[in-house]
Amino acid sequence: MADLDRQPWGSRLNLRRAVTLALFEIGLSAALVLILSFHFLPSRYDLNEGDVATIDVKSPVTIPFISEVETKAARERAQAAVANIYKYDESRASEQRQAAADAIAQVSDIRNQTTTAERKREMIRKVSGLEDLPLPIVDDILSMDSQSWKTASEEALRAVDQAMREKIPEDQVEQARSRVDLYVSGSLSAKQETVAVYLARGFIVANVLYDEQATQQAREEAARNVEPVQIVLKQGESILRDGDKVTALAVEKLQAAGLRNPVLRWEDIVGVGTLVVLLVGLLAAYLPFFQPNILSNPRRMMLLALTIVVAMLAAKLVIPGHQFWAYLFPVAAVAMLVGVLLDAQLGIVVAGMLALLYGVLNNNSLEMAMLAFAGGAVGVLALWKVERFTSFFLSGLYVGAVSFAVAAGFYLSQMSLQPEMLMTLGFLCIVNGALAATITLSTVYLFGHIVGITTTLGLLELAHPSQPLFRRLLTEAPGTYHHSVVVANLAERAAQLVGADALLVRVGAYYHDIGKTVRPYAFIENQIEGQNIHDQLDPRASAQLVAAHVKDGVELARRYQLPSKIRDLIEQHHGTRVVAYFYHQACQAENCAVDRRAFSYPGPRPQTKEAAILMLSDSVEAAVRAESDHSYENTSKLVQKVIAERVAEGQLDECDLTLRDLDQIRRAFISVLQGIFHPRIQYPAEPLPAAAPRLPTESTGAAATQPGG
Repeated sequence: MADLDRQPWGSRLNLRRAVTLALFEIGLSAALVLILSFHFLPSRYDLNEGDVATIDVKSPVTIPFISEVETKAARERAQAAVANIYKYDESRASEQRQAAADAIAQVSDIRNQTTTAERKREMIRKVSGLEDLPLPIVDDILSMDSQSWKTASEEALRAVDQAMREKIPEDQVEQARSRVDLYVSGSLSAKQETVAVYLARGFIVANVLYDEQATQQAREEAARNVEPVQIVLKQGESILRDGDKVTALAVEKLQAAGLRNPVLRWEDIVGVGTLVVLLVGLLAAYLPFFQPNILSNPRRMMLLALTIVVAMLAAKLVIPGHQFWAYLFPVAAVAMLVGVLLDAQLGIVVAGMLALLYGVLNNNSLEMAMLAFAGGAVGVLALWKVERFTSFFLSGLYVGAVSFAVAAGFYLSQMSLQPEMLMTLGFLCIVNGALAATITLSTVYLFGHIVGITTTLGLLELAHPSQPLFRRLLTEAPGTYHHSVVVANLAERAAQLVGADALLVRVGAYYHDIGKTVRPYAFIENQIEGQNIHDQLDPRASAQLVAAHVKDGVELARRYQLPSKIRDLIEQHHGTRVVAYFYHQACQAENCAVDRRAFSYPGPRPQTKEAAILMLSDSVEAAVRAESDHSYENTSKLVQKVIAERVAEGQLDECDLTLRDLDQIRRAFISVLQGIFHPRIQYPAEPLPAAAPRLPTESTGAAATQPGG
């Protein structure tokens, strides 16, 4: 139950995150430099692997680069140098001895049968391991007396045991079989010795086997140990000659020298490149410190980079040559989208970064930079806890108003008052805000679905009773529906106290038992009194029937396209716990000789705070409802017991709840449960006496006080 936010920065920036961060910084910087510079060169050598060069090509620069082609070849050579790994299987000796004993027992039974000799021969040669037994040996077996057969068969078993204790590779099985006579006692008669040898040979098999997994791991390790191959391409070095077939390495050299892909002249990019690299570098440095979870998700990193690049590209294509379009362009929509989908703090950081780039794009205008930052920041703040569609339209008004304030401030500080100009700026800024809000609202669902982000508005829609799957729970499993609502109240309150996503856990609680709608009759809360299907089932079948609601719930969630976070909560809300009631039934019936796995939920264990809170809420609600004593003392003890059990079972080991969080969750549960199961005054059984008629002078404001509520 480690807290990720308290881990040191160094532990967050592992190799994978470092590579992701480096790719993000390089890719975003390159794209922004290209967009702002907007000066492309055509491709000089459009050559691909397998083509034939028609001219000589030499490198115009000296440049080192990492060759993926040479690195791949070096790793393949390292893998090929690793020899196959073989493993000695000690269990083969006992397995083959047992197989030989089973075969000999069958032969003994055949010998004692009262059928014809020919039939016995056929039966013996069908025994597993004795299919290749020569007919003369079969006849010797059948002609032996009982004592001779017993001695020969026992000697065969001993020979198998001794021979299989030697290491026998797969290519030396025949040699091992030819040496079986060395393990047979010399005190036997010639016939007994021959029979024992032939009986034993069929059960001598390889016990030194090829270990494919270990071999593959060794080869992968060898490949990983190969350092990336760096090639230094010298100026004037020949890359291709006329008539050469283009190789993958030649293509790499063309790319490294800038002779294959479009490149920008350094004179065009040094100015904006310095600023872009600095800004993107600051953003990249910010992510490991404050947004490690986003850094761990490549799709979210892609979304962040894509929104910035698309916004700047659109601005580059639209604004130049149009005097007032800079006031109209909804640059704030990017920060708002990032704030809604990823994180509000990150949205403000992106607003600052975009503001500087927007100012550069508009001829280094401080006014445009201020307008973009103020609009983006206020838009993010307005949508920080968005829970209604109207929040988007209000945010548009805020963005427009703040943008106009910035534009009017700069205008009045530089120009004399012209009401018409101020009105024009006001109109443009209001349209700017409306466009920003509309674009954010229209793209938040699309991008959220593509990237797999669960948005607040999406959760609010799922929480509405008109949702088809939610309504199905109400109509097909009303008892489960009521249970889910109570669990949602518990989980939401606990999530609020420990800083988890309260809305997510509430909606997850609504749907966590949705799988019970597939077979509602299998669950006690939906059963009609006196009709329990489990009375006709054995405990294993009952446990599997109950546990299946997790898998059924995930399948329903997938079919109804619920967000991945909700599916995760459904999948994890029981963790790997045992269906206790039926497990105990089985233990009593079978004296505890029961495989727990047949009674366990599939898991996995809760991976997040929200999943852990949902598990605890579900368990606590069921436990408290099953009790008749709902006093504060008994409820407190029961809640503490349930939480302690889940900790002891290891169900919370993989989430980031702390002991302090668990104590706050316990307090939240007790508070909510006391509100649900509060004591009530019992009404008298006797009928109420007839009410006395009111006097005309009686005050109409008085009212009788009755107990209860």
